[in-house]
Amino acid sequence: MEIRERVREVVVEDGWALIKVAGVPDQPGIAAKIFGRVAEAGLSVDLILQNASADRVTDVSFTVRQRDLARAKEPLAAVQQQIGARGVETLDDLTKLQLVGTGIMTDPAYVGRMFKVLADAGVNILAIGTSEIRISCLIKHGDAAKAQKALNAAFQTAAA
Repeated sequence: MEIRERVREVVVEDGWALIKVAGVPDQPGIAAKIFGRVAEAGLSVDLILQNASADRVTDVSFTVRQRDLARAKEPLAAVQQQIGARGVETLDDLTKLQLVGTGIMTDPAYVGRMFKVLADAGVNILAIGTSEIRISCLIKHGDAAKAQKALNAAFQTAAA
């Protein structure tokens, strides 16, 4: 199948922030406590990431809209104390860059190619999420235009 048939578009969404709850115990119920507090604050989350741990301590990261970042700080400070996390770290002024197309995750070449295109353009990926039809990367807002241009050219989207 040709690239153009698989990759439908490159989507750029500005206005994201990344929150990392660092050094949390890797045990059942921790994610429920974190996201329970987030839900109580009325915050919607997008990408959720948790790394595997060898030493029973892990990090839980997730994205929220930049406009909601200030509202997230108080409930996360409370949950940090409750679960014994090392800290809460944030990155703001981020863009979610998405490669969208039917079945792109069934062909491993698309993931590798996307990451190579971004690397060649000098774009650092801060977080990655996938679904059957979408590869999402969180990047610095200042890199969004060159990342979009590079991906449109590489994947021959209509915007190229």
